[in-house]
Amino acid sequence: MKALWLGLALGLVAVTAANAGGWSTVHRYVKKSGSCAGQEVLASHYSSGKRTATGERFDANGNTAAARTWPLGTSLTVTNPKNGRSLVVRVNDTGPYGTAYRMGARLDLAHGAARRLGMSGAQYLCVS
Repeated sequence: MKALWLGLALGLVAVTAANAGGWSTVHRYVKKSGSCAGQEVLASHYSSGKRTATGERFDANGNTAAARTWPLGTSLTVTNPKNGRSLVVRVNDTGPYGTAYRMGARLDLAHGAARRLGMSGAQYLCVS
């Protein structure tokens, strides 16, 4: 039982350290799975905004995404290689920007889509 608690505590420290470090430490903790049939991209998520690049109202719970790599209106099937969850998102905004983009993020999911995929922070996703 003591070993179980020790393992849980060490796991919590590792997860907390990854989240606490933010984008400056993302590549230390977030690695490609190497198990994607399609393209594997670093993805993040966002939950605020008023209007998207398409002019529609931003829906934080929608199955939408922001991307610079794919044109607006593109439907992408994204899969979380850690748990196998998959869904189709529509690119309706441009991004990511700033530090996230400089650190390699190429897809920014609406918070609801990220939650349905089981994402807890930035991670690599399979895109097809």
